[in-house]
Amino acid sequence: MKSKRLLIVVYDGIQNSVFESLVFEPAKKRILSGQFSYVDIVSFEVDPADARRRANFFSFSGISILIHKKIPFLGKASLFLQAPSIARQLSNGWYDSILARGPLAGYILKAALTWFVSASHPAPRTEVTVQARGLACEEARLTFNVELPHSIFRKYLFNLKLHALRAIEAAVYDAKNWPQKVSFTSVSDALRDYLIKEFNADSQSVVVDDFDCIARVDVAMANAWRKELRDFLKIPADAVVYGYSGSCKQWQCAEETIDFIAKKIDENPKVYGIVLSTDLVAFQAIVAKKTFDKQRLLLRYVAPRDVTRWLSLCDYGVLLRYEDVVNWVSRPTKALEYLSVGLSIIHNNTVKWLIDYDAQKGAGGSEITPQPTQTLPL
Repeated sequence: MKSKRLLIVVYDGIQNSVFESLVFEPAKKRILSGQFSYVDIVSFEVDPADARRRANFFSFSGISILIHKKIPFLGKASLFLQAPSIARQLSNGWYDSILARGPLAGYILKAALTWFVSASHPAPRTEVTVQARGLACEEARLTFNVELPHSIFRKYLFNLKLHALRAIEAAVYDAKNWPQKVSFTSVSDALRDYLIKEFNADSQSVVVDDFDCIARVDVAMANAWRKELRDFLKIPADAVVYGYSGSCKQWQCAEETIDFIAKKIDENPKVYGIVLSTDLVAFQAIVAKKTFDKQRLLLRYVAPRDVTRWLSLCDYGVLLRYEDVVNWVSRPTKALEYLSVGLSIIHNNTVKWLIDYDAQKGAGGSEITPQPTQTLPL
């Protein structure tokens, strides 16, 4: 039987906290399922030397990680300059399928395919797919708006960046701009609808795909982790534990999350809370301002690959977000992590994917978690 090859183009880097769970693990899954024999992952990195060192931690038969220098972002021009790396990859090997993660990787791939065809090469007989994982322009706008005040000049420069990101998304998600047939996958129905409405994406070429969802941990394994960690932390077996996993960025509602858990601790002596993050100093500053029984709130530094294990000691996962289109169309990775160990999710109705998940579960359409998801107004 012919060996099938997959090329994955990554722009957000292997140092991104979700690289292992949403890029490397799905690549392994594709090989183990027999879908592909070989997977090449091409990643553009700010620090190639450090990225190569980190790539050594990701090893699996059939998977190769290829690192290229990332050019500072200056709109379409900088992405176009990255395209020769992919074009050379296409010249050196034949792929049955190419997958680009997000619109920036998608634009690089589109430019590479355009160059490849214009250089008198025949168009590759390759399935080309772009994964729409969120809204690049809107995510940048949301992150910028909630940070510290900015000068007028910096705001002007940032508006130029937003304009460039929006133009890149429009160029990528309109299939007519591609030199060959392309399809798109979306993480949610809400994102699919947005792409069709705002970027003229063909409704027939955009499908919602959950292939890279984090797999449910074996129940026996999760229960063993739960007992081990509760014993280690001296948390009673009958305690109710509210967990949060993520950064302390304002857009992730970090302080609102602490306020919610603190309130639960004050209301019930059997309630504990745990925050799993790499931003412990920032969380410590937030907690220091609050008045509640802080002995029952644990702050732990946990590496991304260990988060699932630590979440297993919880009963609930807290996921609060501001009302914004970025959150509405998202499928939060944190939600997938919570569900992978059977947690119920506390949310505030700002993520359409979670609302749809609740509706499916209420109709018996899901068996991921046995308890109803709860909602909380901000």
